Formats: sequence, C-alpha cells, structure tokens
Amino acid sequence: MRRLVSVLLVSCAGASSSDPTTTAPTNTTSTPSASAAAVTSASATPTAATTSSAPTGALTIPEARKYMLQLINRDRASQGLGPVELDEGAATTAGQAHAEDMARLGYLGHWGSDGSVPEQRLTEAGGADADFENAYCVTDEHRRGVETNPRIAPAEIERAESMFFNEQPPMDGHRKTILGKWRKRVGIGIAMPKADPNEIVVPCISQEFIDTYGKYDALPKALKIGTTVHIAGTVSNDVKLGAIGLARIEEPKALPASELNKRRNYPQPQPYEMFWPHGFQTRIELKTTGQTFAIDLPLSDHGQKGLYEVSVWVQHPGEKSFGAISLRTIRVD
Repeated sequence: MRRLVSVLLVSCAGASSSDPTTTAPTNTTSTPSASAAAVTSASATPTAATTSSAPTGALTIPEARKYMLQLINRDRASQGLGPVELDEGAATTAGQAHAEDMARLGYLGHWGSDGSVPEQRLTEAGGADADFENAYCVTDEHRRGVETNPRIAPAEIERAESMFFNEQPPMDGHRKTILGKWRKRVGIGIAMPKADPNEIVVPCISQEFIDTYGKYDALPKALKIGTTVHIAGTVSNDVKLGAIGLARIEEPKALPASELNKRRNYPQPQPYEMFWPHGFQTRIELKTTGQTFAIDLPLSDHGQKGLYEVSVWVQHPGEKSFGAISLRTIRVD
C-alpha cells in the first residue's frame, strides 16, 4: 500500500504553528509579521472549491496556476472583492523557486534553505513591491527530486485553496491574505516532488500576493555599511504618499530542513527609522513633488551589517493608518 504524504500550510505575517502530521498553509499579511497556520486533514476537504468550469483532467504547472487564480478570485468575489491578476514576472519566479526548495527538502515555512525571506526572494527576482506569502507543503524533511513536467490533479489545487480560505479566526492568516482589500496581483509557485515507490506525494505551493501602487528607481544589490543610498520613485494617484522606512535583519545563512520546519512565524521587520515629508517630525526630510519622492539615506543601524530593507509607506482611501506597498532588500557589509 502506498502512503499519502501529508502537507502543512504557513502564512507570512500572521498565523501559527502546525502538527506535522496534517495539512496546512503559510502566509504574509499587510502587518509587519507572518506565521504558519495548521489545519487538520479533515478540514482540507474542498467544500465549495470546485467551480462550474473546473478542469476535468490533470494540469500542467501553467494550467494549475491559472486554475488556482480562478479559485482565488472566486473566493474574493464571495466577499465582494475584485479579482487579482496573475503576475507571471518576479512574483511567480520567486514563488516557484520557493515551492521547489520546499518540495526538494521536505519543509514548510517562509525562510528558504539559503536563509532567504519572502521580500528578499522577490527583490532578487526583480520585484519591487511588498510581498505577502501563503505557503503549503510537506514537512517530513525527506529529500526528493522535483518533477520537471508534472501533471497535477485539479483536486489538489482545490484542496490547497480550500485550506487557505476556509480557516477560522483567530487562525485565519491565509484567508486574510487572500482577502486583502487592496490586493492587485499574485504570483503562484507550484512544485511536485518525485514520489518514492511506496508513497503518493502532493504539490508544494507558494502564493505571492503583491500590491502594485508605484514605480521605483533601482536600488543597488549590495553596499558597504554607512553608504548613502538614493531612494526615489512615484506612487499612484490611488494612494496618499507617506514615508520611507529602513529596517535590518541578520545576514541570511543556510538552514537545515529541521530548523526551517521550526520557524512557523516570520515577522516582517519593523523599520528602525521612518522618514516623512515636510510637516512631520523627521530626522531627514522626504522630498516630494506631488506623488513623486526622493531621499538620500545612510544605511547604518548602529553600524551593524546585515540585510537592510527599504519600504515605501502610503495611506489607502478610507484607511486611518499607513501600510507598506514596497519592500526591497540590500545586502550591507
């Protein structure tokens, strides 16, 4: 008898840990934190996941992405929200790399085996927006190959989306990520591990939600500590320009699957300093002309090296607080 390999899910920016014998996802939300939420295998049964236009045969990865997008937009529409588009650029590139990494090593989380975090992977893939990640994979720490041209059952895509969307408060970080009011695009990574003769494996999936509300001048990939960096760009007329934030985390280091499976919570780092336009109390003034901004900032959090994160903060219509719409990383040594 072949053994069904069970999966888990985690969400970047707000969930909690899970039982490695069940299926679960992980996600990132608009708040600067992230985590993983577990659901039992019973709750993984697709309820209203199947649509009238559900495919009947096995799917290629591009087809599976489009079907998952269809399910995401069905779930958003059920709550009165508009659709998101499939981002086949940096968001899918970053998500696919992460899904394959999880599938290859048998872990679930927001950190990669190289120590990378979601916003870093998106930046290195050429993205410039804030990234909110849901992830779904096995956690048995068994090394496998990854199928190069897999065929994926539509029911597996339905099950993953059902697990993300049908979470119940307070463990509903993935659902909240899918239902972000200001969401515009999503990248989708899907990887199928190669099964041993005595097992049935399931796909590993990474959803990368991004909110595209601006265009930004390129940032260098790496700098020396204390170097001044020029940060500039233009945000759309849909939002009110707020501030530029600087945060820092430790330099990423390779991590074993056993450690990656322990890291169910990923807190997007809070800025150690924010820089505001004229009219606010701020150490260095953010220069603005309409929706265009520019500022020159030294990268030095008390002289510490690491991965520095540059964020752009705006206020959406009707919102009282500001949120990050862009989050990019720079290696500083």
